[in-house]
Amino acid sequence: MAPPEAGKPPTRRQLAAQETRQKLLRAALENFSRRPYGEVTVGDIARTAGVAHGLLSHHFKGKESLYAEAVREVDQQLRTATEFASEGPVVDRLRRHFTAHLVFLAEHEDIALNLILRRAQAADVASAAFEATREEGVRAICALLGLDADDPALLLPVRGFGAACDEMSLLWLRNGRPVEIGALADAWITLLAGSLRAAYGFAPSPALREALHTLGWGDVRATVDPMAEETPEGQDCR
Repeated sequence: MAPPEAGKPPTRRQLAAQETRQKLLRAALENFSRRPYGEVTVGDIARTAGVAHGLLSHHFKGKESLYAEAVREVDQQLRTATEFASEGPVVDRLRRHFTAHLVFLAEHEDIALNLILRRAQAADVASAAFEATREEGVRAICALLGLDADDPALLLPVRGFGAACDEMSLLWLRNGRPVEIGALADAWITLLAGSLRAAYGFAPSPALREALHTLGWGDVRATVDPMAEETPEGQDCR
């Protein structure tokens, strides 16, 4: 659908097309939040939207493209709900961010289980949308900690952190939320610190050292320098 020309109100036909597109998107979110991607058909979405079957292909070029759009829509909702606070200690801002993320998943459990966290069933276009979502989250965390998200040393550990959080979220929801949200958010901070410690092992840098101190690594290891070499077995570390 061609966008309305700048300065001109949309025509009745353009408004109708926009409404149809929104109906299809809402129907997709409803269906994909109830069942895995592979179990939802184009016909299911068209029937829920109350539109002709062919309109889905006209507006979204098929189920895969619509699924990717649904992922982006949910991602935008999640980002709005979990936006980092602009002030306060970094650890507190991270804790509030992780807590808000988990609250969103808990309040939208069907969407979380069948859309946000079920990446393995997504096809190529949707997988790209998922990866973009995770990439943006990683970059936001790195920016908060003063780290370069493009640093090769961070690639494996920090991406692994993101994947681990998704897996923990999935298990947490499936098993009836066995731990409190606050405790899980704190566990993610610990997991993030461990990931950054691994990155430091790959390529030590002042920025990573500072980030680890910010996350309280010094508190965990008492007065021992978190970047010091491991004490050989049998020697007193004092």
